[in-house]
Amino acid sequence: MQFSKELKYNIIFALLLILVGQTWQYSNDLIFNQGQSRWFKPGALVLFTTYNIAYFSVYTLNYLIFAPRFLKPNKIFQYVFSFVIMVFCFAAIRFFLEEILLLKLFGFHNYNLNRPNIVAIYLTDSTLYALRPILFSSLMFLFFRFSENKSRMHQLEIQHQEAQMSMLKSQISPHFLFNTLNGFYSDLYDKQPETADDILKLSNLLRYVTYDAKTNYMPLQKEVEFIKDYLYFYKRRYEEAFYVSLFINGSIANQKIPALMLIHFIENLCKHGIINDPENPAKIEITANKDTLEIQTENEINPSENYMDKGIGTTNIRKRLELLFNKKYTLNTSKQGSSYLAYLKIPI
Repeated sequence: MQFSKELKYNIIFALLLILVGQTWQYSNDLIFNQGQSRWFKPGALVLFTTYNIAYFSVYTLNYLIFAPRFLKPNKIFQYVFSFVIMVFCFAAIRFFLEEILLLKLFGFHNYNLNRPNIVAIYLTDSTLYALRPILFSSLMFLFFRFSENKSRMHQLEIQHQEAQMSMLKSQISPHFLFNTLNGFYSDLYDKQPETADDILKLSNLLRYVTYDAKTNYMPLQKEVEFIKDYLYFYKRRYEEAFYVSLFINGSIANQKIPALMLIHFIENLCKHGIINDPENPAKIEITANKDTLEIQTENEINPSENYMDKGIGTTNIRKRLELLFNKKYTLNTSKQGSSYLAYLKIPI
């Protein structure tokens, strides 16, 4: 849908360029007067057509290939190099159409093919002529990306607000709850320090969900600490029958990731998988690379749960990932025998 919309507007824009900009420039070359009659010059009309073929070939090349890949602040040198390539393409297309094809088909050409500086002429002209399609296609590309990002951020904000409202509706006076937990912690600190420490962990976990994670992004270190606290309470619940292995690879620091994204996979594993089987322990592996973050989980499937159809929110996670990263992420879920595997890779 988005591509068809962009294609439609680019075609309209191209027609306007031909009818207004370029036709005005070449009007004196295209038409000549004979008495009171006005006639098209066939040769000039053909050259006008070859020019536009080169023009919109470079326009398309930049819009579909070079601009999406290199029109970024950190790739400015690659984009300058791609500009040189587009100039050569513009010159090559014109040279082939005007000095080879037209000469063979109609017996005329644009310049004198035998001139020793014919290649230099085409390169010089094309450097100037190619500026227009590169500039216009870049502006159109940036316009659509700006509109797309603005719409995505608006949808993300709405989704985030809905999640906050849903979370707040499920809470009963968070301030009262935290004050009560702090009271329990103070009363038990001297008599039952282990229980007091559990209360403090629970308070920190709830505070993180309620207040800290209100923003779209959180430091990776805090997300990992939240996951460890979450797993801690499951371990307390199952006591010695809790078999979940957590592996952390790479440098875990203040890299920003979407808030409460990773906990989705941990929650699915704990709530819907088998985590008390010593023969088949569940596995969680988080890997922080230079530019990406990966999380992979594996667990035995609980026969009473339908992993693929209900209760795990994978569709909502995929929508959120799409809003945040467009297509620049990988999310795979699969069943292999009696095991369920989930894998996520996102940029950081």
